[in-house]
Amino acid sequence: MKKVLLALCAANVAWFALEAAQPVSNPSHIDVYVTPYYNSKGPSVSVGRFSSGLASPKEDEFLATIARMKKDWDQLTFPELYVAAIRLYDLGYRKEAVYWFYTAQYQGRQFGVLLDQSKMGSIGSPGFELLQAQNAFFQLVGPYINGYAFGDTDGLVKVVERVQTEGRRIPASQTTYPDVTFRSKSEWNTANTDLADGVSKLISMLKEKKDDIKRQPIQQGIEEKFSKLTNKELTSQ
Repeated sequence: MKKVLLALCAANVAWFALEAAQPVSNPSHIDVYVTPYYNSKGPSVSVGRFSSGLASPKEDEFLATIARMKKDWDQLTFPELYVAAIRLYDLGYRKEAVYWFYTAQYQGRQFGVLLDQSKMGSIGSPGFELLQAQNAFFQLVGPYINGYAFGDTDGLVKVVERVQTEGRRIPASQTTYPDVTFRSKSEWNTANTDLADGVSKLISMLKEKKDDIKRQPIQQGIEEKFSKLTNKELTSQ
């Protein structure tokens, strides 16, 4: 499995976290803590204006929040997208969660390549904290989402292709993250194109290595753990 994953990770950075720092004991519930944005205990959510709706125990209130977020899609931050993906997954909307997670992951990596890392500061500075949050969400949430998503490689390819197409648009990062210093806008197009092109390599490898992945012992164990999970379709709000 490691050889296959190394091939899948040949683009900019690894996109497929399959092994958690802590073993996934309950695949139906994402048990993570990414300070200050999300704590599965509660759950506690602190990502801005949609926080209370995302944390709501009332499913209709949560779904209404998701609908509002969809209408404001281009203005969402990647922590908002990650937390929404977690909550969608926990409430059974797992295919939808895969899309939100990969969108969050692309936007988080996009943030990293557009960020002026020489001016991002250190602990407590918005740029530094957001970059650390991207890494934490990917490492901690990835094993759950990918554990489920790898059960349908063809479906995952379609999601990644959709995210790639949408990600080629240059974002309004300076508006979305007003307290962060970014690289010169003249560099954004090239940086984002390189990121999107890296996803093309991943898509090709996912298609070409599909059978190899399924034969790997680690992946077989993951599929067995996640195979009993159900999915609820998210209807238009």
